[in-house]
Amino acid sequence: MRVSPLKNATIAIAVCMTVSAPSAQAQDAVPIDAGDALELVEMLIGQDPSRYATPLAAMHGRAELYTKYRDLAQQGDPMAQRVWLLLGDYAVQSVDASLMQSYAADLLPAYAQDPKALLAALKDAPWLAPSTCRLLSAHFGSEDRPEEGRIGFLESERDRIAGALPARIAQACLQAIENPE
Repeated sequence: MRVSPLKNATIAIAVCMTVSAPSAQAQDAVPIDAGDALELVEMLIGQDPSRYATPLAAMHGRAELYTKYRDLAQQGDPMAQRVWLLLGDYAVQSVDASLMQSYAADLLPAYAQDPKALLAALKDAPWLAPSTCRLLSAHFGSEDRPEEGRIGFLESERDRIAGALPARIAQACLQAIENPE
């Protein structure tokens, strides 16, 4: 698949904007590994990451990337949280079912652990909100998780989300959680 140089540049700039957030909390973050950044850009432009010899190895690499940045995000690294959310956006945009299921299981607990940090990441990179909110919504009714939890989550988190994000982004996020695709 051939991708235009303009699209490549746009994606690279988007990756940089996501992982170089302006918040004070992000200033103390550990920089993203250069190999991981290249892998993300290659994935976003529809190429198998060059550091893997086969598509199967690349699939395993995505799982390792997911686990690495999920764990770092849960340890409070704001840069890792942004990278993890960017990988979630990739999962949604590329319809990567295995990654989406991983987010369905892990994103809501990560949000519950530190909602302010996740919402700060979305405020700094609001273009990640649609996919992140969709993945939050996927938690409810997926596998053994009850659909009924959605209402309680919305009741308890509506004001926090509305207060943390720009009005239009918050409204769209709440809509995505309330009315899953």
